[in-house]
Amino acid sequence: MRLLPTAIAIGVGLVTLLDYFFTLPLLDGLGFTFKQWTIILTAFALLLGLINLVRVHLTRIVRRNEASAGYSVIVLLTAVLVLGLGLWFKLPSPPMTWVFDHVYMPLQGTFFALVAFFIATAAYRALRARNLETTWMLLAALIVLLGQMPILGALADAREWVLNVPSTAGMRGILIGVALGTIATALRLLVGLDRPYSE
Repeated sequence: MRLLPTAIAIGVGLVTLLDYFFTLPLLDGLGFTFKQWTIILTAFALLLGLINLVRVHLTRIVRRNEASAGYSVIVLLTAVLVLGLGLWFKLPSPPMTWVFDHVYMPLQGTFFALVAFFIATAAYRALRARNLETTWMLLAALIVLLGQMPILGALADAREWVLNVPSTAGMRGILIGVALGTIATALRLLVGLDRPYSE
């Protein structure tokens, strides 16, 4: 029973991969069809996510969970309002642009501002100079942080060096590791060693 989903996943993955590297009419047609199917499946997944969101929050409201029922009402009202505006006025439209500019973007800015404070407290706890490595990390973090201030313009060059040389090198190393891990995971899926679609 698990052989059919595995065979379908391997076949679709191989065809899509070969379509990326080769230009053949048959592969191009199949690759385009599979991409269209992916778009349709993604739309259904978003619809299922919306249904699940409504179900979870309606359950909280019906059970009158005092801790979260009020938030659930706000979530559902907001979802219905934004969905109604989007269906009525289409995209892009002035009402939807207003919602994004005056509701979504300020909320996003507030959220990231809160995250910045959490990151600062976590960095304070993590970057205590206990050994040589954390001392270097603390020194680099201080140079970058203080180099942002206009008063300490002398540290601007040091900040640029930290961001452009060691930070960029570390980031590239991490990205190479992520790319290799992604390739290894994709190969395991393509040859059927990992089968999350059949579990």
